[in-house]
Amino acid sequence: MAKAVSVGLEEVTGFFAQLEDPRSSINRQHPLESVLVIAILAILAGASGPTSIAKWAALKAEFLIRCLNLPAGVPGKDVFRRVLAGLKPEAFQASFAGWLMSLKEAAQATSGVDKPILPIDGKTVRRS
Repeated sequence: MAKAVSVGLEEVTGFFAQLEDPRSSINRQHPLESVLVIAILAILAGASGPTSIAKWAALKAEFLIRCLNLPAGVPGKDVFRRVLAGLKPEAFQASFAGWLMSLKEAAQATSGVDKPILPIDGKTVRRS
């Protein structure tokens, strides 16, 4: 059995550090990297838009504040809406692909398998 690869959230934020923040610099309280990592985690957990991302973040606030740079606390739905609407898709895609590639390389290094296997439970994916 292959060893699990552990990746810290601070490592993930580094992949989004070079993205241009689409928000106005006035009254910007939440770092872009932290907002994006929260959005990605929430979407992986089943969130489907800014409101559900914000609800998920509120439920996980203690964990997120401990693990991410969130000096003003967890962002609200308007922050997620502005960031997701204004982000340049090509730039985000490149950053996201870089993160996924790093996960792939780490998995290959620990497993010795050229193509890592990702087990997926179909019932969990369908929420049944």
